[in-house]
Amino acid sequence: LGRRALPFTCDLADLAQIDRLWQTIDAEFGRVDCLGNVAGDAKAGPPETATIEDLQFTLQCLVVSKFAMCQQAGRRMLAQGRGSIINIGSLASVSALGRGHAFYSMGMGAVVQMTRELSTEWASGGVRVNAILPGAMNTPMAIEPRVASGIDRATLIKQRDSRVPLGGKMVTGWDVAYAALFLHSDEAGFI
Repeated sequence: LGRRALPFTCDLADLAQIDRLWQTIDAEFGRVDCLGNVAGDAKAGPPETATIEDLQFTLQCLVVSKFAMCQQAGRRMLAQGRGSIINIGSLASVSALGRGHAFYSMGMGAVVQMTRELSTEWASGGVRVNAILPGAMNTPMAIEPRVASGIDRATLIKQRDSRVPLGGKMVTGWDVAYAALFLHSDEAGFI
């Protein structure tokens, strides 16, 4: 298709590395049309014993780094008069998960509000900012930490699947990718 991909390793919790990423994008491509703002890490644990350091880590990874990516992309998109930013949030942003996910839910709630604010700020400059909030996804990050803590894998999967309204059908990466492709397309120009 004549497309070119540029691999770049970046710890998004480190703002200096985010700056280097954007310097590389500028040098290699000279523009950005779409930002898929996906990455983020979180610490989990009972809120009564979790540490403030774990909260700070989670907010740095889920909120500060995603804002820094939006800011860098937004500056470039505003200068060129168009662009699309798609933040990947979570159903946890609008619904409590429990089970030690308070920090994750707090961070994702901030991502949703950040998306609303940036959308309002930048729409008149031709920059669309949207969020996709998937429910439970069938990923190793969703299962492995709980299995490692001693929960039986089959029991965990059965419990998780019983809470999914689509009869246990979990969200896949493709489901999110297709939604993102639509949101980036011209067909979603007023979303």
